[in-house]
Amino acid sequence: ILAQVGVGCCCTSTAMAQKSADLKFSIEKHGIGEVHALRDLTVKITWPFGQTEERTKKAGETVAFAGLKDYIGPYKFETDQETVQITWTGNAWTELDVKSKVVKSKISMMKLIPANRWGITGKQLMALADQVVQKFTGRDENPNVYEVVEKLIKPLCKESGVSYALLLNPKGIKCSTFVTHAWFESFLAFVDDIRDHYPDFETRVFWICFTANPQTWSPAELSDLLGPSALQSPFAIAIQQCDTFLIVRNRSKNLYSRLWCVAELVLVNAYGDCVVEVIGNMPPRAQERGGDIGLNATCSSPEDVEMLRATIEVTGLDANSLVAEAIRARPGTVLRSA
Repeated sequence: ILAQVGVGCCCTSTAMAQKSADLKFSIEKHGIGEVHALRDLTVKITWPFGQTEERTKKAGETVAFAGLKDYIGPYKFETDQETVQITWTGNAWTELDVKSKVVKSKISMMKLIPANRWGITGKQLMALADQVVQKFTGRDENPNVYEVVEKLIKPLCKESGVSYALLLNPKGIKCSTFVTHAWFESFLAFVDDIRDHYPDFETRVFWICFTANPQTWSPAELSDLLGPSALQSPFAIAIQQCDTFLIVRNRSKNLYSRLWCVAELVLVNAYGDCVVEVIGNMPPRAQERGGDIGLNATCSSPEDVEMLRATIEVTGLDANSLVAEAIRARPGTVLRSA
């Protein structure tokens, strides 16, 4: 999500010409300048009077205030993704300059290697699970995918700027199995379910979104990578070129309350030429229709919601019926043969 600088305040056209993916600049009702985090981040601040300090903030929290006198002048904010310079005049934010820190050659690496080669072997996935066991202890010993991405995958991939799959396999390896799932699930249960399903688990190559896609990129860079349409996205490319489409359900969250999962199911039925399998159990009394399921599902980006619903409509398929079938199926069911 990108917030324009100067929302609710008077800004120059120079300031409005750029956007920061990490920070939102605004003016609160008493005329004080405010800076808010757009994601969880650590930022180094250089104040107009020369002092520097580092602050760690969660998405939505206030990073800094800008008032009068000593606080008028140029500011610099440095995160792991970008360097932002901006000036506070006493009543407006002006002269915004944003420089991304992501190395262009590494972005090109993700674009040059075909999306169907952003794979990870079962053996590599199990090695990641071993790292999770070592990393998470006590009350956090059974983390979900969100937590594993934030605390393990992002730090491991921060320097390289590529996905976890390409960090392990720089030339990429061709995927055979596309995995669709929800991030709210237990990471370890997710890995165990896949391992128990395939006798050739260690050598099988999986396309899994949190390992295939780069997790340290800014929203703008990810949007560019995903493209203008779900039909042209890495997800769609991988689905069309894999031999198997594996639905991994879980007891924590109905994965079809996530619109990306709904779109993936529709895409494989519209354009895939592969086996469709179902494993894992649904949450107790999981809805098959209505509520926030199927076409009523959402995702974190309003832009993605619009794009995904348009993509589903283009296929002409009944998304709600496909979802209901996947929810009803017993674990181990083959919904479709190649």
